[in-house]
Amino acid sequence: MGRSRSSSYEGMTFGFLVIVFAVSILVAWILEDWWLFIPLMLILAGSWWVAMGLLMRPREGARSSGLGSMSYFVFWGATLVLLGAIWFLNDMYPENAVALVALFLIWIGAMAVGLSLVRLRRQEQKG
Repeated sequence: MGRSRSSSYEGMTFGFLVIVFAVSILVAWILEDWWLFIPLMLILAGSWWVAMGLLMRPREGARSSGLGSMSYFVFWGATLVLLGAIWFLNDMYPENAVALVALFLIWIGAMAVGLSLVRLRRQEQKG
């Protein structure tokens, strides 16, 4: 049963990414700024992965004793959204690279602390 659910997630993801690709092309074409294609892809695909991660049951699809697929999708999806947003902000307000790099590093640090706390709590509950 778990395998069929996993392949349905993969099928939905593939279909959504095809739609994201087409929408990103259309928006970049309408705005006549082809560099916006990449951040649009990052933001839309990342949003999809965050939504999938939030809709999954905890530990669904997990293969080992890690945090599971739910945390994986939420972390990487939100990171893609952040990278796309940083790209947009840099395009709209140039010469803010230092602040944007700092924002990204704060995000990575906060996620590392947050995920470590979740793992620590789970270990305390088991032991």
